[in-house]
Amino acid sequence: MLSLKAAGIQPGDSVLVPNFTFFATAEAVSLVGATPKFVDIEPYEFNLCPNQLEQAVDDTCRAVIPVHLFGAPAKMERICEVANHSGLAVIEDAAQAFGSTIDGTYAGNFGDLGCFSFYPTKILGTYGDGGLITTNDDALANQLKLLRNHGITGANEHQLIGFCSRLNPVQAALLKIKLPRVKDVVRRRRECANRYMERLQGLDLMLPNHRDRAGHVFNIFTIRTSARDEITRAFQKQRIGYQIYYPKPLHKQLPYQAMHCRDEDFPESMRAASEVLSLPLYPELPFEQIDQICDVIQQVLG
Repeated sequence: MLSLKAAGIQPGDSVLVPNFTFFATAEAVSLVGATPKFVDIEPYEFNLCPNQLEQAVDDTCRAVIPVHLFGAPAKMERICEVANHSGLAVIEDAAQAFGSTIDGTYAGNFGDLGCFSFYPTKILGTYGDGGLITTNDDALANQLKLLRNHGITGANEHQLIGFCSRLNPVQAALLKIKLPRVKDVVRRRRECANRYMERLQGLDLMLPNHRDRAGHVFNIFTIRTSARDEITRAFQKQRIGYQIYYPKPLHKQLPYQAMHCRDEDFPESMRAASEVLSLPLYPELPFEQIDQICDVIQQVLG
């Protein structure tokens, strides 16, 4: 919301967002009075499709929010190319992608603004809620500093209508302690992900797409399979945890059903929602437990 406000997004504008992501991406657009315009994802990845983005731009569009979903960076070079050609602000949703890179450049550095989450399950998480915005634009940075704290410019002086969106100092202190360990956390997550991929190779499922140039941080390890229901039933019997991120594309969520979007306009989002299955992954996860999880999947898929 702060980034959209700082970028000048207002009622009557539309903002392009991927149709397959967490609800908050579109919710922020709605909360500043603008309209989210949904765009399908790529066939073999979970991120915004640049070609679909290019086709979706119209005269109402003022910004695009690419999401680095599950910790895999979106194709920012192409997305920024489309955005620059169309005069769109680029606001990266990097909530799940702290430490993710493309050719050595960190997520959050490609667009005009980058948004991160410090929710406890994230790569860098605190013990409550919090977040971070990155920008290389001094004017945007100054606007954000006003917006986050009631527009205050001095004692009882307010330049604009803002928000109470300050990071709790206790949470900030905890993040400062954890920050030096982030690279170790990412390294261990990648080791766990590699173990999964070694064990699940050759089965009738789709593993996370790990492009050579993209530094996936595996905030969430998500596979795709038409046998999801069979696998989850087997997991339940073995008391293995799992999640389905996300069972509905955004256009199917109740607040956006009035937009009357058609399922057939988002074939990849619909397919992903019916097939995704997120497996346990955290830095302390033992390889023995990964092997047990993979054994169950192999038994189901034969």
